Amino acid sequence: MKKFTVGLLTISLALVAGCSKGFKVTEEKDTSTPIIKVNESVITQKKFDKTLENVYNTSILAARNINLKEEKNKPLYTLIKGKIVNELIIKELIQQEAQKRKISVTQKELDKAIDELAQKVGGKAKLEATLTLQNVSKETFVEGIKMDLTTKKLLESLTAKAEISDKEAKDFYEKNKTTKFTLPDMVNAQHILIASTESDIKAKLQSEKSNLSESELNKKAQEEMNKAKSKAENILAKLKANPALFADLAKSSSDDASSAEKGGDLGYFKKGDMVPAFSKVAFSLAPGQISDIVKTDFGYHIIKVSDRKKAGIVPFVEIKEEIKKFMINKSKTSLMEKLIQNAKNTAKIVYLSDEYNLDKIQKEIEDIKKKAPKKQ
Repeated sequence: MKKFTVGLLTISLALVAGCSKGFKVTEEKDTSTPIIKVNESVITQKKFDKTLENVYNTSILAARNINLKEEKNKPLYTLIKGKIVNELIIKELIQQEAQKRKISVTQKELDKAIDELAQKVGGKAKLEATLTLQNVSKETFVEGIKMDLTTKKLLESLTAKAEISDKEAKDFYEKNKTTKFTLPDMVNAQHILIASTESDIKAKLQSEKSNLSESELNKKAQEEMNKAKSKAENILAKLKANPALFADLAKSSSDDASSAEKGGDLGYFKKGDMVPAFSKVAFSLAPGQISDIVKTDFGYHIIKVSDRKKAGIVPFVEIKEEIKKFMINKSKTSLMEKLIQNAKNTAKIVYLSDEYNLDKIQKEIEDIKKKAPKKQ
């Protein structure tokens, strides 16, 4: 039997969240036909069908109205079926392993997790609308949340005592510093933008005065652009008189709302992150310097560089904690893969229907891949 891959087919907590106690569901006993036996538990036809329906409804398949029952879509259905069967077995093995370790999710933990997630989508009403839109039942949703929490608690039990020493982190750093921890030249800058794009100005003028001739439109557009430039020049004059006003003027005058509220702060960026005209000036300034007016497709900018970082390797002390976190997460993934593989190796898995025999499905998938046109 091929090695199982790990990757739970549970509903993303970040995608749909926010149901709380109002989302408790009454679990109905599943009496449908068993299709796979995993040790003493069974996966039923109903379970497979519901999972397939959920995968279909929350993917591009539904949006494109693809009928998986059509003969031409049989290869696609086989691929999806194989993934679902694989994931259902993995989920069952995880649940059994959690039971062995006496790990469970209480209703209180479930409610708490869902309440916290509710805030991310704007509350219960918005969640219900999302579930309805994607044709996901409350039962399926809550089951997905519970499965995610079970997996998380199982992982935590495996790595409860996991620690990465400074030496281990340092060794990782030394082996990877030239490939993973190098930075290009970067600047930290603030800017003030006076928005002025010819196309936007013309569109606004046409909406206000639709009877303008082309020459009149061009003339008025140029007048508006001149006004914007004049405004930028007035701000620059104030800054030359008192550079300390930059943050205040950015907050009161900049048309870049996202940075204006932070005093025009753009954070650190490399050359390719900004349009060429902006980058060229920003990277020519020394810390503390303020530019003249810079014209881009967005309008007129005034730039102030706060700091510069030369290209080089990030010092270990600055990245140490991130390395430790990365190594622990990598360890969790590895431990979970080993746990699943060990559970699979010792489990008694019986396919009660050839239709869902994973070995046969995987052989079909290999045949499909062989027949697929090779990329040129």
